[in-house]
Amino acid sequence: MDQYPELEQFIGAYFIEDFDIFGETIEEIALCYKRVAAKARIQQACLEMDKFIADNKVGADVAFAERWGSFDPALWGYTTASFFDELKRILNCPRIA
Repeated sequence: MDQYPELEQFIGAYFIEDFDIFGETIEEIALCYKRVAAKARIQQACLEMDKFIADNKVGADVAFAERWGSFDPALWGYTTASFFDELKRILNCPRIA
């Protein structure tokens, strides 16, 4: 069973080779997902981003590349953690204390 099913859907469907059908920027792409995904799915994606970073504290960039190698946040000026922070900002994820 996949530990990150909603992230797999979000990253795997929106941040693909043909990402430009969803937008030209990270924000445009994330907003496209936000417009069509149910609130519960967005909340799940937010939780999974936090879980992914917690599960991969030392090697998040390597783990991301292994899982979603067709998209590299570094090419957009992000680490995996900062990319997820940007997505969470755009998706209005609740802050976890």
